Amino acid sequence: MKIQIREIKEYKLDPEMAAKIAYLLQGSFSGYPRGKHFLHQLPSFRLLAESKDTLEGHVAIHHRIISCGEMIYNIFGISDLCVTEKSRKTGIATDLMTKLEQMAVEAQIDFLVLVTNVHEFYAKNGFERAENVCRWVMVQNNKSLGLVRRRVEDGLMYKKLSDLDWPNGELDLMGHIF
Repeated sequence: MKIQIREIKEYKLDPEMAAKIAYLLQGSFSGYPRGKHFLHQLPSFRLLAESKDTLEGHVAIHHRIISCGEMIYNIFGISDLCVTEKSRKTGIATDLMTKLEQMAVEAQIDFLVLVTNVHEFYAKNGFERAENVCRWVMVQNNKSLGLVRRRVEDGLMYKKLSDLDWPNGELDLMGHIF
């Protein structure tokens, strides 16, 4: 199976592809909202892994800055990385992450950041765990519920792409969690 990976800006997503993404997300994550192609907020862009007209894999990217003390960091926040059940263990997820990293380096992104419970996959792709206390806007059911300040227990991971070191203090995610 020949896979093509392409970038699509969120504002260019047509209803047909949005429906394909929603179907993939619901098949990949238990409890994902039915018919939605995003969880908390629309991403900046996505990478799609396609074979002919079939969506085989997907990752959503939130381009933003985060801060720690007086320092700001240019990041890609990663969410909703998934692959169809029949295409898992074929390297598609790694190919999506490799393409994303290439794009991030070209764009001079400081870190790739995500929240996950699938540590082994991301560690194999060069990510490290972080124990920072984080601050973010809690969003649920299309409503902002307030500001949360706590450690993301065993879930926050990052990949360093610049000469900046990962900060040790409290991180302000300056928006929703990924």
